[in-house]
This record gives sequence, structure tokens and C-alpha cells, in this order.
Amino acid sequence: MKKLLLILLSLTLCACQSQTKYTASSSKKACDVTSEEETCNSKDDTKTTFNEISFDEAIQYFTQEKSGVLYFEFSSCPWCKEAKPILKKVAKDNGIDIQYVKVRDEEKNRLYTDEQKAIIEPYIQDYMSNNDEGILTLYVPLVLVVKNGKAIDGHEGTLESHDATERKMTDDEKKELTQIYTKLMGEVK
Repeated sequence: MKKLLLILLSLTLCACQSQTKYTASSSKKACDVTSEEETCNSKDDTKTTFNEISFDEAIQYFTQEKSGVLYFEFSSCPWCKEAKPILKKVAKDNGIDIQYVKVRDEEKNRLYTDEQKAIIEPYIQDYMSNNDEGILTLYVPLVLVVKNGKAIDGHEGTLESHDATERKMTDDEKKELTQIYTKLMGEVK
């Protein structure tokens, strides 16, 4: 009887997947991927059809003079949670393939090294920002349009008026971000 109960319990657990609801978090206009801040750590329940690539593969877009759209983010970033569905829709509407670069894992560990950052930095420094200590930092969400190994356009964060830790984007802000992403996708064609 105990074996039967264990088997049924195992099957039930294997057959079910829990879904995490969106939870608000508190941070600034984007998530600093080098930060251990608790405010960028809630789960992402958005399923994505983006092509996930490694940080090394992202570097190859520059070193091997490739073209495409790179999207840097991590699932617990509150700005990414709001930007990603908008980017997905704009990319789908424009028939654009997005290369998704996950920069942190579920335990908040950074998924790239200082050496990798040093390699990619000269290519994307115009789309990075200084942190409070004045260090050039990769903030997410970051969307980059790369042509022949050069970042020709990009967008960091959501909108200056939006703080994902305080509130969700308004419909007008969503429209504005849609316009920004639409302009970026126009650069791809």
C-alpha cells in the first residue's frame, strides 16, 4: 500500500508544474546584472520563443561580424518582465528572430565572467551605463541591433518615466516602448 501511495504521489508531482505569479519588486529603471540586490529576484512566468544563446555566442556576434538582435535579460528582473512581452510581440509582428542572452541564473549568479565582459564591452559600451561607483555596467533589459559585428542601435531599460519597483507600465508607456522596439526592428531589415 505504501509503494502504491508513493508511486501515485510521484506521478502527481511529475505531472504538475507550478506557475509563479508576477510579483512586484523594488529597484531603479533597470536591473544591474552585477548586483546582488533582492529587488531583481522575482520569478519570470513569461514563456519565451526567443533563441537562447550563451554569453560567448553573443560575443561571437561581434568577433565574427554576425548580424541579428540580441536581448540581454534575466528572469527575475522586473523591468525585463514588462519589456519582454512587448519585445516578443514587436519581433513577431516584424518577423524578427531574437537572440536571448540570459545574464543571471535562478540563484542570481552572474552567467558571464569579468573576462567576457571585457571582451564585449568595446562593442556595446554605448549601450551600457555607469553604476553608482562609476563602473561601466551592463543593465537589463538591453536590446541591441547588430549588423556585421557592430551594434548599430539599442535600448536599455524600459522608459525613463517607468520604475518597475513602484508600478507597472501604463498603456501609454507600453505604446511608447512598442514604438522604440518597432524602430529598432526596422533597423534589422
